[in-house]
Amino acid sequence: MAAITTAVDTAGPTSSEEVHVAPSLPLTQKLKYGALAYGITKLVMTPVNFINSIKTDYLGSSPNKPDIIKALPSRPQLPVRVFLPKSHSPSNPERSHEKLPTLLTIHGGGFVIGAPYENDGWNRRFVQIAEEAGTPFCVIALDYRKAPSYPFPTAIHDLEAVILDLLVDYGSDPSTAVVEKHSDLPIDTHRVASAGWSAGGNLAMAVSQLPDIRHRIKAAVPMYPVLDFVTPSVAKTKSRRYKLSLGGFRGRDTDYLMSVSGMFDWSYVSPGQKMGDPLLSPLYAVEVLEEEDAEGTQGRVTRVKGRERFPANVFIVACELDMLGGEAWRMACKLAGRRVPGVEEMLGREEPGPGEKKEGKKGGLLELEDERFHWQEEVTEMEEDGRQQVKRSYRWLLVPDVVHGYDQDGISRIKDEEAVRNGMEKREEVMEIVRGWLVDGVL
Repeated sequence: MAAITTAVDTAGPTSSEEVHVAPSLPLTQKLKYGALAYGITKLVMTPVNFINSIKTDYLGSSPNKPDIIKALPSRPQLPVRVFLPKSHSPSNPERSHEKLPTLLTIHGGGFVIGAPYENDGWNRRFVQIAEEAGTPFCVIALDYRKAPSYPFPTAIHDLEAVILDLLVDYGSDPSTAVVEKHSDLPIDTHRVASAGWSAGGNLAMAVSQLPDIRHRIKAAVPMYPVLDFVTPSVAKTKSRRYKLSLGGFRGRDTDYLMSVSGMFDWSYVSPGQKMGDPLLSPLYAVEVLEEEDAEGTQGRVTRVKGRERFPANVFIVACELDMLGGEAWRMACKLAGRRVPGVEEMLGREEPGPGEKKEGKKGGLLELEDERFHWQEEVTEMEEDGRQQVKRSYRWLLVPDVVHGYDQDGISRIKDEEAVRNGMEKREEVMEIVRGWLVDGVL
């Protein structure tokens, strides 16, 4: 008899009959969001980005300045920023031309604001940590056009074009497509991973689903990503922790993203758009099913449908004090075939962590021995065509007691010295763990 199949995760769209679509908002709400989006993007961010680009790219005043800024043929208005180890620096007279594992990074900003230079500090520091560990990396920061002028899915296809520009030479034999036209970039095209923060994490998971990209990206590292446009923001706030005893910015009883999430969503998603589209909400690209033999002889078997859409290796990093943490947790569990938590199931723990490193403790400020905060699953399964096996690796890391954006240099704007110090220390540990994971069998 046929097996009985049950969906383990029933939140969000579960069938073609149940479709969640973006609503058309009342005129007053549209005017409010439109004015806010225009004010931020045109009146604030345009001059800020111009001034910062002059300071960082032309005046050379930033220690995190990229080694190369390069315009690519398909999107010359979206130049990439290349960070190289000292061994490969253009200023090094004994410069090495050895190909390097490459990490493509995608900035956040709600799909509306943000710029690649905002991640210069993270990108430069990752290159330094990797070189110090004897595993040099090339890091390339990508850009994309922003909503509301360019709503979904423009950003995804901008990134697709730029990635293909970097990794494929269409002028050569397609069977040996290499990067001859970018010989100044030491990209090992067989060892490429992507990473992104917030909206950039969403885009990293979205672009990796595209047929021309999927087999070129070996691993994805979405960090506090947006993965679910179906679940209302209010419901998302119920899955995160609120730790008033931390005080300062981290001790607030509301999530600071709530003040802008409505405007960001309206800007990026057009009315009538299906919110469960896997390119928009990658969470719904994967479904966890439990199958039971009708005779009851085989017991219950968990099967994951859809994870082949993504790279074989995915490392999801989330923040404990972040309304987006719940969807990141659910995505990690889905990919790994673990129990999928409910939409309002709280992550992490109620009490604050120690706040300081404990001598001899594995992971320093991180909680690597507590499955609420960290786990890793290795999966071996047959490919869809049934011809060969594929090994998959899924990893989950919840960074305790930090807010969304804790690892960015711009977090200093919150004027909370303790939160900034704690976040930067944890950033160092997260970078080292990600680096180790990438070089230890993933790339």
